[in-house]
Amino acid sequence: MKAIRRIFTWIVFPLILEMGVLFYINNVYLSTTTTFHITKVNSETDALKKTIKVNIPSGADSVEASYDGGYVSYLLNHQIIVVDTKTQGIKKVIAASNNIEYYTWLNDRNRIIYFYKTYSRGSEAIQLEAYDLDINNKIKIDKLIYAPRNSHIEDVTLSPLTNMIYINVVDSNGYSYLYRVDIMGQITNLKLPIKRIAKMYELQRKDVLLYESSNGIIRVIKNGGGYTFLSSGYSLIGTDSNDNVYVGKLNSNKKVVEIYYGSIDKSFKDWNHIKLNHAIDPDQVYILPKDNALTVTFDGKNLIDVNSGETITGSGDISGVNTNYIMYTHNNDVILKLQ
Repeated sequence: MKAIRRIFTWIVFPLILEMGVLFYINNVYLSTTTTFHITKVNSETDALKKTIKVNIPSGADSVEASYDGGYVSYLLNHQIIVVDTKTQGIKKVIAASNNIEYYTWLNDRNRIIYFYKTYSRGSEAIQLEAYDLDINNKIKIDKLIYAPRNSHIEDVTLSPLTNMIYINVVDSNGYSYLYRVDIMGQITNLKLPIKRIAKMYELQRKDVLLYESSNGIIRVIKNGGGYTFLSSGYSLIGTDSNDNVYVGKLNSNKKVVEIYYGSIDKSFKDWNHIKLNHAIDPDQVYILPKDNALTVTFDGKNLIDVNSGETITGSGDISGVNTNYIMYTHNNDVILKLQ
């Protein structure tokens, strides 16, 4: 009887522990319940302000906005300053035991994920934490990313639907190290056949990552493996909420002259494509997440819808887009304009 009890303990206890970690990552760290998610988006979308303006101090860096425009944030003195856009006052100062070097907002709730350096077992490591503004609560994962010494985080992608996070860490020699954090909290260092990742985008509904190397190769990471999607002559532009991928065909001057878009599961020859009237830089193409509108800018201020021809008049220089807003900067002001 004792032997049976010991066998039962050996089998069941690890299973319970594993399921506990899974529940924590899935339901606390990145995700909310389905009911909460639907209610939150529907109730707040109707009340989103059309224009929001926030003054940012000189020296601020990494200016971002929450998905609903409720908060604008920036890095100052290696701390995240979160401003309430309604009151124009500071809502929260997020600090860590070491300098925060990178952060990003989730695209469907008022939660920030941020990274800072720490040291463990004599090695340099990266700690991942999150802060939820709605419940004023810090969330910490007790697993570290052991990156090369003197490296820095260059880019992070995440999907609250798949609960996958990809982190591009660049070392002092300019080489990229790609880390994947999965739903179980397991951290995997993915081997790269290229020197450096120039840009990367993650699908929202499937665990698929696309990245462009510094020498112009577009690759896909899918089902635990990687392959080259396009070897030259194209630039990765982005993805939309329907998991369509957008790439720009380049001319001899590295300008986009045609835009292709479609599913990564289909052959590239079957993708849709649009010819542009004027060649532009790849970073002059924006996909607006709210309606998946494909837009371009020629002056860095106004956006032109490629399909309808309609123009969205800018309120300054375009600095980015999020789930609902186009973000502009003008002098020391950040202006959010509803898409």
